[in-house]
Amino acid sequence: MDLKNKPKDLLELNPYAKVPVLVDGDGVVYESAIVNEYLEEKYPAIRLLPTDQLRRAKARIWVDFFNTRIHPAAHDITHDKNPERAKEQMAKHLKTLDHEMAGKRYILDEFSLADVTFIPFYTRRQRYGVTIDDTFPNLKRWGEELIARPAVASTL
Repeated sequence: MDLKNKPKDLLELNPYAKVPVLVDGDGVVYESAIVNEYLEEKYPAIRLLPTDQLRRAKARIWVDFFNTRIHPAAHDITHDKNPERAKEQMAKHLKTLDHEMAGKRYILDEFSLADVTFIPFYTRRQRYGVTIDDTFPNLKRWGEELIARPAVASTL
């Protein structure tokens, strides 16, 4: 889909005119985090949120971190909206994440929606002008392991 020339049916399905949009029967679900949680609830055999309430809350905190910090900074860098400040914010956020990922395979120790939420950013990091190299060794390792997962690698 050409996101710069959005089709009319997208605009009819989602008043925000953003992707993703999930049509399930007569229902329409949009906004990435909401779509992900909808799918988590619809297909409980594949757990992507912990069953423990506190760990589930922690997953949601990290999803929020990506959606309210990482993705907006990336957007501002890409769209030249105060890019120097956005780059400073991005560096700060990446440092936070790198510190969090020290000694961990996944952000909650088990693969979760928090990891899923990081994948689109990681795969588009070059488009955002973001370099994740040995400056952020834990983040680099985590991102590479995430995109090597068969379910992810098959979509790239």
